[in-house]
Amino acid sequence: MKRTSLLVLSAIMLFVSGNLFAQVVEEEESNENLDSFYEISNSNRTKKPFVYPYVRDADVVWKQRVWRLVDFREKMNQPFYYPREEDAGDVNYGAQGRANLFTVLDRALRAGEIKCYKDDEFKEEEDYADLFQRLGGVEIVPIEETNPDDPDGLWGTYTKDSTIFTPVRADNIKKMRIKEDWYVDKQRSVRDVRIIAFALVYDRPNANGEGTSENTLGWIRYNDPAVRNLLANAEMYNPRNDVQQISYDDVFVKRLFTSYVLRTSNVYNRRIADYLTGLDALLESEAIEEEIFNREQDMWEY
Repeated sequence: MKRTSLLVLSAIMLFVSGNLFAQVVEEEESNENLDSFYEISNSNRTKKPFVYPYVRDADVVWKQRVWRLVDFREKMNQPFYYPREEDAGDVNYGAQGRANLFTVLDRALRAGEIKCYKDDEFKEEEDYADLFQRLGGVEIVPIEETNPDDPDGLWGTYTKDSTIFTPVRADNIKKMRIKEDWYVDKQRSVRDVRIIAFALVYDRPNANGEGTSENTLGWIRYNDPAVRNLLANAEMYNPRNDVQQISYDDVFVKRLFTSYVLRTSNVYNRRIADYLTGLDALLESEAIEEEIFNREQDMWEY
């Protein structure tokens, strides 16, 4: 009797599992265009940017302004640079739904969704289309042409130099400058930082073909709501987990980048490069970093 019951139970379990497997197969076959083994429910959800704590003027007891340089060629910063323009894949979203920071900002600036300025004090708005045209260079390339008096090409072709316009390319955007304020909030008893503005740096090839010169592609006000919403909904590669998507806004808020100090507020209003070079400039940058770090440590008594 027990043996008969076990056989009946086994047959029922095989029947049920077979139906479940058939349903799974049918579901997979019905989603032929699904770029995953499961349906991602939050792929088209609009994300909101991080809301910073409110800070009163009376609660700020110390503040220091710092300008930084983020080099996209460093390993931690490479998600700002990739995918490159020629590797972008889909014209709207780029490879795997991503686009590099320049592509995200370039599309928004061309569409008039955000603004850029000529300096980091936002005194005058920059005409991005005019700036893009001015920063573009010219390149002389040899081309082969057929003699107009010989349309059949019986006399052969001749080579002449032609001047063509070379626009700003994403693969030449290798750096970013950041303007930020470090401060001590006595209400929350913390040392914190707020990014004020940032600007991409274009390595423009020189006209003589030797070397490049750095040019900023307009300063963008970080706390502009349109800029924050744009960055919050622009996906960036997360090297640790493909499931946990991060945005450019997350990277700025969590400071998931490496950088070094270019300048800090000082009596001469000068950059580190104006009085130090090479290793000495790097050591001065690290000394400023340590001074800011020690500011919070010095707040406490033990």
